[in-house]
Amino acid sequence: MPTTRIADLITHSDNVWSRLEQRFEGMTDEEYAWEPAPGCWSITRRPDGTWTDEFVLPAPEPAPFTTIAWRMWHLTDMYGENRAPTFLGVEPQGPAVGVDDPDGAPAPVAAEALGLLRQAHTRWRAHLALVTDDDLADLIGTTGGSFAGSTKGAFVLHMLDEFVHHGAEIALLRDLWRWQHPISTDELTERVIRGDVGVTAELSRVDAATATSLLDTAASYARWDLVRCMVDLDVSVSSTGRSPLHHAAIAGELEVVQALVEAGADVDQRDPEFDATPRQWADFLGHGATAAWLESRSATG
Repeated sequence: MPTTRIADLITHSDNVWSRLEQRFEGMTDEEYAWEPAPGCWSITRRPDGTWTDEFVLPAPEPAPFTTIAWRMWHLTDMYGENRAPTFLGVEPQGPAVGVDDPDGAPAPVAAEALGLLRQAHTRWRAHLALVTDDDLADLIGTTGGSFAGSTKGAFVLHMLDEFVHHGAEIALLRDLWRWQHPISTDELTERVIRGDVGVTAELSRVDAATATSLLDTAASYARWDLVRCMVDLDVSVSSTGRSPLHHAAIAGELEVVQALVEAGADVDQRDPEFDATPRQWADFLGHGATAAWLESRSATG
């Protein structure tokens, strides 16, 4: 059944929020306030004990880098501000969350900040649910200021673009924080994840099963130089699950594929999630030469 335009926009908005909310899992207060570069805009505590964000208009050029805390407060304000019900011509659904709340202030800790953001999103979602398809075509009018000549539908799209934009910046900051800290508790695995070819000098002190596991990890992170070195050292290639050969075929790394097969990798092995062989993956992703070579070595053709 076809959906209405507003239903499509609500679905998209829900997807944007779901993706963003998942990215906050496990965030600590330290990460929340982390300044990845000197002079970041963040949230600060005034002498009277209240909290505020560092912000001016117009923003300087270049604008300072921002912390996750700053971005979360900005998103909270955008989701929870009074502009949405005003521009969309619907009744405000509960009090404002963010700057439009006379008592609103950014939270000093991550859990409280996420609570405020969830509250603000709930308000945005309630406003969006009151909009009809006919409303989307209406001009915002004089209450919209610079948006006066825009349709309400254009305003919704603008807001979704803002949510995606700021959510992506938060996600990038979380990724940057993660990769500045150890990924694994095991030293050798950590070095493999980082692509340290020097780890091959340590393989003589581990058993064959551990070496094979490290080869799996190297391939799963596309550390192809390390994979080649490990194969040259006769590390056994795994014969279960999604193998290094699958990963190399997915990436279209023909030389690595050939080295793995020469080292005993099974060209007809199927990954457990998609029941696909390495050749099928290479073909699916458009790596014609790799797919053709694997087909020439397959027992099933």
